[in-house]
Amino acid sequence: MAYLTETFLPYAKMLIPLLLEGLWITIYVSAAAFVLSIVLGAVLAIIQHFKIRGLHQLTKVYVSYFRGTPLLIQLFLFYYGLPIIFEAMKGCPKHVALIVCLALNSAAYISESIRGAIDSVDQGQYEASLAFGMTHFQMMTRIILPQAAVAAIPPITNSCMDIIKMSSLGMTIGIQDIMGEAQLTAATYYKTFETYILAAAFYWILAVILGRVQKKIEKRISTAYQK
Repeated sequence: MAYLTETFLPYAKMLIPLLLEGLWITIYVSAAAFVLSIVLGAVLAIIQHFKIRGLHQLTKVYVSYFRGTPLLIQLFLFYYGLPIIFEAMKGCPKHVALIVCLALNSAAYISESIRGAIDSVDQGQYEASLAFGMTHFQMMTRIILPQAAVAAIPPITNSCMDIIKMSSLGMTIGIQDIMGEAQLTAATYYKTFETYILAAAFYWILAVILGRVQKKIEKRISTAYQK
């Protein structure tokens, strides 16, 4: 009890404002990366689904690479390696590098989720859409993708949570997000347990909030689809 009142709570009172500053950076980086990954993932999924000549094989290589190598290596290659080869990449902001790497990595997983959801739509839906004279674009946007969204929401939400957790790797290139603030404070005050248990609580709270948002989205989409 003495440890709680004399050590942990006073330290938490000092640390929480710092973690809140890092929280906004985590949210910003994660949100930007998630939006980009959704757009790129959808494009990759459509290319794979329709097996577009010339792009299909490149897409398979892309997905294989980003799913088969650690994000940390991808981040280091992008932030430290590519500027050696490409002069224009020198001085790339840390946040931009992290957002791009998170988006590229997550898009590989999201593309597989979307592709699987699209493939799960009954073939008769395609034939009926074309029979009514719809173009492929109209068919995808009005018929196929709305149905596929119901199946794709859970894995896409999981990818969003993965992005939030993987954003902690930003501390390795000096980004002061939740994990960056925690690492700096732990090294300063030599309180690793107290620091990282509070940092973990912040990530946990984000996961709980995201889980509730997922349930509401699933309920809304299911209700709209039933109508």
